[in-house]
Amino acid sequence: MKSYISYISSKKNLFTFVLSVSLLGFLISCEEDSNFIQGGAKPIVEAYLVAGKPISLIVKKEIAYNEDTSNTQTPINGLDIKVSDGTNSYALTSVGEGLYKSDTNVKLKVGVTYNLSFVYNGNPVTASTIIPTKPVGFTTDITSIARTKLNLSSGGGFGGGVDENVNVNLTWSNPTSDYHFVVVDNLEVSPVLIITLPTTTNFSDLTRRFRSQPVQGTTTILRSQQFQYFGKHNIVLLKVNPDYAALYNSTGSTSQNISTPPSTITNGLGIFTGVNADTLAFTVKQK
Repeated sequence: MKSYISYISSKKNLFTFVLSVSLLGFLISCEEDSNFIQGGAKPIVEAYLVAGKPISLIVKKEIAYNEDTSNTQTPINGLDIKVSDGTNSYALTSVGEGLYKSDTNVKLKVGVTYNLSFVYNGNPVTASTIIPTKPVGFTTDITSIARTKLNLSSGGGFGGGVDENVNVNLTWSNPTSDYHFVVVDNLEVSPVLIITLPTTTNFSDLTRRFRSQPVQGTTTILRSQQFQYFGKHNIVLLKVNPDYAALYNSTGSTSQNISTPPSTITNGLGIFTGVNADTLAFTVKQK
C-alpha cells in the first residue's frame, strides 16, 4: 500500500478534495496567501508522523510579502533538525530539495509525544505532536460497484445514458469525536477511464485519487460517480489531529480574506502532526 504521507501531503492534491494525503506532493503552506504575510520569511514545515515508520519532513522558505512574485518556494537544506520523544533524540539528515529523514531503523509509536526543534535565521523553531491510535471498526456496506464505460472523445453525447449513482456507506467507531477523513486511491498500473473525454478536455490524473473533508462523526458517503477509473482501489480512513483539520478548513482564505494559516509551529508555518489509518479494498467493475 502507498505511504499514508502521500495521501495527505500535497496542498494542491489535498485541498482539491480531493490531499488528500497528500495524503500523495502538496505543500501545506497556503501558497496563495503567503505573498501577503508580512514580517519576513519563515520556514514552512510539512511533516506527518506515522506509527511504525521513520521520520520524514520537508522544510521550505515562506514567500514573504513583495519578496517573490513567482510564487516559487525555495527548499531549505542543511538545517540541524532533531525530533525527540523525551527519551531518545533523532537527528535528521538533509537529503536535498528540503527533505529531511531519520535513520530507517527509527520506528515511531502511537501515543508518544514527539518534539521538533531546529534554528532558522537565529530563531528556535519548535513543535510537538502525538500519533493517534488506529481507526476502529472501519467498514463498508458494499465492496464493489459497476459502471458503464463511455467514450466521448469524438464530442458526442452520453449514448447509453448515465449510470445510477450508488452510495458507498462507510462507517467507523469514534466515541471521542476525533477527526477522520477518507481517501480513495486507484491502484491500477494502467488504469482505464470510465468516461473518456474529448482530447481538448483538461482531464487531470489527480482524479485517480479523491478525498472527503475531515469530520468528527462516524460516517462518510462515497458516490459511484466519484470514481473515474475501473479496477482495484484502496479506501483509506485516516485519523488526524485537530491541527490538520484546522489547516484544511483555513484554505478558504484568499487575497480578499487575508489571514495567516493556522499552525502549531513556533517561529514557523506549516504542520507537524501525527496520523494513523486503516484500509479497505474496493473494486469498480465494468458493466
